[in-house]
Amino acid sequence: MMSILKRDQGGVPRADPLGDAAGTTALVLALNKPVYPVYVWFLAESAFQLSLLTALSMPLYLVVWYVSRIGNSRAARLGLVIVGVLDTLAIALIFGRESETLAFLFACLVLSGFAFYRCEVWLSRGLVAAIFFLFVLAESLIGGPLTPITAGDMQNLAYLNITGAAALVAFIALRFPRQERMG
Repeated sequence: MMSILKRDQGGVPRADPLGDAAGTTALVLALNKPVYPVYVWFLAESAFQLSLLTALSMPLYLVVWYVSRIGNSRAARLGLVIVGVLDTLAIALIFGRESETLAFLFACLVLSGFAFYRCEVWLSRGLVAAIFFLFVLAESLIGGPLTPITAGDMQNLAYLNITGAAALVAFIALRFPRQERMG
């Protein structure tokens, strides 16, 4: 089984590239949390007050970032996937199914494939299967928003969320090093 911590020539541990990528991704998500309500305010004003609840998960992403910074790579990588899934499901419950918030689970699926080493293949596959199952289940169980959102605002919110999820998937695909996942 391959060691997650690599060693430089002096035998000193150096950073784990996948752990670093998880930390960076968590920090980007944390920094986006206070900005998201601003987007919602401009694009879907009737959803603004609900959008303020989405910032509550910011500390969880900061914890993942911190865990990656102190060198606990596997915990950071697994934590990012778990926090992402829980955050997505909570926000989907807040905004409702029509908001397309569940699209962020696709980013979690991609993360589950990219954030783990070959020796962790069963962890990765298990997460992919669980997230897919949660997506199907949530699509059938989640109803409307906690408070009314106008039809036009819901359409704008859905566009914002689909676009945001696609941007996050692109960021993950660019940020996570390919050679590290394959080695």
